[in-house]
Amino acid sequence: MGERSLPGLTTKLAVALLAVQGMFAAEPSSFRLPPIARPARYQLDLTLVPGKPSFQGTVTIDVEMREPTRSVWLNAKDLGIQEASVLARGTWRPARWSARDEFLEVHLPEESGPGSLRLRIRYTGRLDDKSNVGAYRKQAGGDWYVYTSFTPIDARRAFPCFDEPEYKAPWEVTLHVPRDDVAVANARALSQTDEGEGMKRVVFAPTLPLASEVVAFAVGPFDVVDAGVAGRQRVPVRILTPRGRAREARAARDATPEILARLEDYTGIPYPWDKLDHLAVLDMPFGAIENPGLITYRDRILLAPPERDKPQRHRAMREIMAHELAHQWFGNLVTQAWWDDVWLSEGFATWLGTKISDLELPSFERGLAMTEARDRMMAVDTLAMRPVRLAMHSRQEMEQVYSGVVYQKGAAILEMMEDWIGRPTFQRALHRYLAEHRFGNATTADLARAIQQESKADAAPILSSFLDRPGAPLLRISLSSGAGPISLRIEQPGRPWVVPVCFHPASGEGQCQVVSGALAEIPLAGSPAWIWPNGHASGYYRSALAPALLKAVLQQGYEELTEPERLALAGDLELLAARGEIPVADVMPALPRMAHDPEARVRGHALATALAASILLPENQRAKYALWLRTAMGLIPMAPEQASSLEEFLRSK
Repeated sequence: MGERSLPGLTTKLAVALLAVQGMFAAEPSSFRLPPIARPARYQLDLTLVPGKPSFQGTVTIDVEMREPTRSVWLNAKDLGIQEASVLARGTWRPARWSARDEFLEVHLPEESGPGSLRLRIRYTGRLDDKSNVGAYRKQAGGDWYVYTSFTPIDARRAFPCFDEPEYKAPWEVTLHVPRDDVAVANARALSQTDEGEGMKRVVFAPTLPLASEVVAFAVGPFDVVDAGVAGRQRVPVRILTPRGRAREARAARDATPEILARLEDYTGIPYPWDKLDHLAVLDMPFGAIENPGLITYRDRILLAPPERDKPQRHRAMREIMAHELAHQWFGNLVTQAWWDDVWLSEGFATWLGTKISDLELPSFERGLAMTEARDRMMAVDTLAMRPVRLAMHSRQEMEQVYSGVVYQKGAAILEMMEDWIGRPTFQRALHRYLAEHRFGNATTADLARAIQQESKADAAPILSSFLDRPGAPLLRISLSSGAGPISLRIEQPGRPWVVPVCFHPASGEGQCQVVSGALAEIPLAGSPAWIWPNGHASGYYRSALAPALLKAVLQQGYEELTEPERLALAGDLELLAARGEIPVADVMPALPRMAHDPEARVRGHALATALAASILLPENQRAKYALWLRTAMGLIPMAPEQASSLEEFLRSK
């Protein structure tokens, strides 16, 4: 409150009452730490012997306190606290502590704050060989290895810390490990010193500010494969494998430079960390984790014997690497402030990783993976699905934090936003977002602000509509008829969404329009013969075209649609017919055209739609339908009157 006084109180009394309030407001909620203190720096000293089931640690934390308090609360889980002390006024003093649930309260010797102090906590922890979270160990071929998997909230199993994403700080790590083992962490090793009794001390460089969930280290008899340098800063790249498996890293060794260069080009920011290790892990809860400087992968993703390796595995590996490397900007350089915004990490990495992977494909295949993923996501995205943004209040709720909707719908929303804003402008907005929150945290509101500053467009209502609500819009689309200029008529049944609609007309430039009501009419220049209402195929909505408009698109515009647009059309027709949103008979004329599309995925939708329609037929019509189906797929000819009679039957349904 500064120098202000509360009504009816003197300034000194007001300040005293606020101090007392601070002392009693320091209790954590059932899940979150109280916002009265934050870390400024960590020093982590660990003794790790992979063959032993436990480890010893000391963590020293410089803490900045925002208000007076008698306690500092941290996260800790399954740790044996042995000693706590506080450095204040130049002297280390012992401190009491108490633990409950996943919290550790350090009771200060005296009231402290606002200001800074230093905590030191000595403890022990488990290296469980049956687990794959926290710090754990695994055995292969008689060798033991220590790995870490902290995301989202398991760093607290390895050291007391502020285990929430907004509490980023530099980390200085020292590991005491067996002399013959390799020890790695997020930053490069500065020194190795023999300590006797078969042990050595490895000191790592201080990191840039990191959230606790992406702190990482590993110890074991790794093979280390030099993969050269990459990026504008020419950072050293290595592949670390279990002993004897270096030869399996051939494809991984060659992948990083090209992927990293493309990510630097898109973001406009050099790779932020001082080195890049790719670590093959024997067991972990995810396919890969994006720890800065020490990305971890399940071994089968990163490694394969050269004589049995396949191009399909190379591509899958590179896609995962692109995702994890995209996280170095979205998730690590800029971290979501809280878990409701985890899409700012996972949605972005999915979107940008796919975009980077697309560049390895021929031009006619680009965009199809994004469109296909969007279509699959919309097929399952119903009112029963969770929204992208979801509040988290407990460890149990955190089990949903990495739901597929966060990755895939988050990525689809970004692709839609980019095509609405325009790719160069959206790229500038993302550069601004990254630069303004570099080594810090951000929210969805910060992203919307960056977009508005670069484009002058208000993205916040669109982001809220798609992120905070499950499902996807259904747009019923037709061309107006009657006197006067032609307009595009868009109806939204039910509660309307705020939707950026980009359309591809028969002639002239495509355009985008934000619609937010139950009915919108968009005037069109001239009298286009046809119009496709999901230009770029990136709109996260289903387009139910009126029969006359669908016929015009199929007969006059089909060849002018891009591959992703034709795929979006085929996906919409299949799903809308299956859900009864449009009559099957309206879809039938599209099937022969789509069944002969050069893109296999479009043909697949045509076949699935045609086969699904058969369940609507009475048994006495199925032979006739089978004949029509084979003809539509180009297998046998059919007389016009045969096709006509069947189509009349279907339309009557």
